[in-house]
Amino acid sequence: MNKVKQQHFVPQCYLKNFANEDTLFVLDKKEKRIYSSHVKNVAQQRYFNDFPDSFLPEELKDKTKYQFMENDLAQVELRFGDFLKQIINCLEKIEKNNLFDSLGVLDEEAKKKFSGFLALQLVRTNMLRGQIRGMLQSLDDLKKRMAQELSKNNINILEDSFTCPKSSSNSICFDDLLKVGIEEDSIAHHLFYISNILDQGDDSEISKILSSHIWLFGVNSTSISLWTSDNPIAIKPHEDFGTGLASHGVQVVYPISSKHLLIMFESRFWNKLKSYDGMSIPLSEDDVKSYNKLQSIQCCRQTYSSKKNFELLLT
Repeated sequence: MNKVKQQHFVPQCYLKNFANEDTLFVLDKKEKRIYSSHVKNVAQQRYFNDFPDSFLPEELKDKTKYQFMENDLAQVELRFGDFLKQIINCLEKIEKNNLFDSLGVLDEEAKKKFSGFLALQLVRTNMLRGQIRGMLQSLDDLKKRMAQELSKNNINILEDSFTCPKSSSNSICFDDLLKVGIEEDSIAHHLFYISNILDQGDDSEISKILSSHIWLFGVNSTSISLWTSDNPIAIKPHEDFGTGLASHGVQVVYPISSKHLLIMFESRFWNKLKSYDGMSIPLSEDDVKSYNKLQSIQCCRQTYSSKKNFELLLT
């Protein structure tokens, strides 16, 4: 088995829907520049889906033979790519024949299945890994500061402050979170989380939340391409009700291609849209600009487009 070095946290089969012959334009907010790139070179990192050796038994430490997480994700992406093609084909048929008010895109079973793919995308990003790393770093900093203060009183912080009661079998000890080091621990915790979502499929709590929303598919017939990013599932809150997936009035937005967009509306606030669940609507230029701006704001580092049209952020 060949060793996979470049491992994606946004699938190539998805990114190709925003590319021309597998090449797309990149707005990199860290490097502050725009350039073109092959889809294989974006939204990826070397060995991103490989567990650190310190977390593996000896028989699984040879990366040339065992990359089980990367292999599992690749299998899911094959099914995901086929599903995306079916959705895009349906939306193209709707646009061509002007069937917006009469033809649905997904039934409840297909909606539930697609929610499983979306849940996986939500948790596999580099942004979430960075958030986990930040949390562990904050905990480690807190532990060190407390140790410095308590050492003045000859208190052993490890014994008195961070150990779990012997009687509690469900509690998480601080040392269970940090076993090796911040970087390796954050990678391992992230991959364990992804593994759980993979195992749960469309029965995960995230998937259930998403499938409970009202889904509308936007069709972009304008001259402006829809953008995506290295964190493609964006959150549009309603006023000050929060940015959680189930927050009151929230919209969860996922570009499918440069011409197609999925908008998931929290069903209690948007209950008047219930009869349109699974249907599609045309997007205006203002809609496209608004959703593109959302992608650029909520990306981790990079925004992607089939056109070099990022100057639209300034309009």
